[in-house]
Amino acid sequence: MKEKEEVLVTEELKKERKKDENYVVPKINHKLYSNLFHAQNPDQGMMNDIQGGFFRDGVWHIYFLQNADGDFDKYGFNHGVDDSVWYHITTKDWINWTYEGPGIPKNTPNFRDQATGTFYEDKQNIFGYDKNYIEGKDAKTIMAATTSFSKKGQNIMMWYTLDNGYTFTSVKPEPILWNPGASEHFRDPYFFIRKDKEGNNVFIMYLAEDDHFGVWVSNKPTSDYKKIGKYFAKHPMLECPNLFEMKVQGTNEKKWVLFYGGNGIHGKDADGLSIGTYYVVGTLDENFVFIEEPGQETKRLDFGPDYYAAKLMTLKQENTDMDSLLTTGWVSNWSYNFAVPNDGRYGNMSLAREIKLIKTVDGRYELKNEFVNFWDNNDDYDSKLEKVAKVLAPEKGKTQNTKNFLTDNNFEGKTYKLDLLLSNISNDEIVKIKLADDMYYVDVQIDFGKNEISVERKLDFEMVQGEEEFNKKWTYSAPDLDKNSKFEIYVDTTVIEFRFPDESAFTLLKYVDGESKEELSIETNKNAIIDFAYYQLIKIENPNK
Repeated sequence: MKEKEEVLVTEELKKERKKDENYVVPKINHKLYSNLFHAQNPDQGMMNDIQGGFFRDGVWHIYFLQNADGDFDKYGFNHGVDDSVWYHITTKDWINWTYEGPGIPKNTPNFRDQATGTFYEDKQNIFGYDKNYIEGKDAKTIMAATTSFSKKGQNIMMWYTLDNGYTFTSVKPEPILWNPGASEHFRDPYFFIRKDKEGNNVFIMYLAEDDHFGVWVSNKPTSDYKKIGKYFAKHPMLECPNLFEMKVQGTNEKKWVLFYGGNGIHGKDADGLSIGTYYVVGTLDENFVFIEEPGQETKRLDFGPDYYAAKLMTLKQENTDMDSLLTTGWVSNWSYNFAVPNDGRYGNMSLAREIKLIKTVDGRYELKNEFVNFWDNNDDYDSKLEKVAKVLAPEKGKTQNTKNFLTDNNFEGKTYKLDLLLSNISNDEIVKIKLADDMYYVDVQIDFGKNEISVERKLDFEMVQGEEEFNKKWTYSAPDLDKNSKFEIYVDTTVIEFRFPDESAFTLLKYVDGESKEELSIETNKNAIIDFAYYQLIKIENPNK
């Protein structure tokens, strides 16, 4: 997605865009805006869409869009320089990150701004760039299809790397697919390879084209792409497609799952849940065009307002026959991205989750989220890191009604993981959780009688745009609520992530005042039992340095 012109805001917000003539880049404030265990923009400027990555030699290589040359005021006006790179970070445990620097560069002659796309590991050396390739062994090559911009608008470029993603070279000095001019929306290529009936390679790209995903194919990897179909998904404007064939857990079934970014704020398909990452289950026809499963709803991967432009990742080269996938998302929202409290560093990344496809007893296909385990930490830290996030051993106990859970248990708070194991829950129980300081609150209600979850957020801060969308109550149906299940909470300086008793995820931003006590309260009926496990995260000197 393009960093500035293509922001998902309402028409009213677009009209309100102004320029702060007195804007001065603020000073970095680590106390208020530096997360401990969430990756975030390392520089002042803009970070947004997650580009996914790959796994090499025990290390995950992840990328996101970044513009370190941008100076954005509260209206979103850029007083600096436009355009993004694909920024490269690495990790072994998903909470400690080495910020490697730009991978795919910002500009090439005649083209600028590397926006969203896809990685493809060319292990069979199909593209031919690994000159030392030995048949039967994996080639080193990793390809990247990106969106780039010229006077003709959005076009599709392609790059390759032979050094684990530290440097990239364009496959040719022009796009592999030019914008045909039918729409200004021609971006976010999802690239993969399939075989035709004769066993020949077919090179396929799904492109975001406003209200549909165009399906483009070629028998050549870097030219001659033709549009052979389209899929009209719900919640346009559509962005960031991902497509995988997933196994249905506990069965012999396999289904194709299309993931994408959409807008739930307005339009005929509005769900009242803001922009977000959606998925739909189906099949591919003989032309590799997605067809949704009859009677299946389009659903959200995360129900919060601040999980967008997500990417799906795997240890495999192919996008077929997947037991599970890993995903991370951009933690923000175009409605208020620039208007929230900040120190000039915009953008965070969510924790990694593993997702699996299941089929419910009433025939619904659904994805279930589970956060990737970082709390059983093996202390295998990258030696380049000066300091690291350390997870302390869990402190366990029982609780019921408490307005001051952290204080009552002498917990430090601020950066932690909390597991709440619910039991003895009545049929009409409403479990209430509240996180707050004097500047913000997040109020959660899990209604076991209505099978419904609601989250309300409020920030005592005047925003020039998006305040109504930020200070809001979100409610959604949760038919799979389990009265004897675990409720997980992940709290960092500016991010909260929940995994609710129906295994749904909910992500949102929060901002502290840095002075008042940030507290957590729990409210249940008198018979409910809650066992807890509290994991404190702290920053320590790297023992491997």
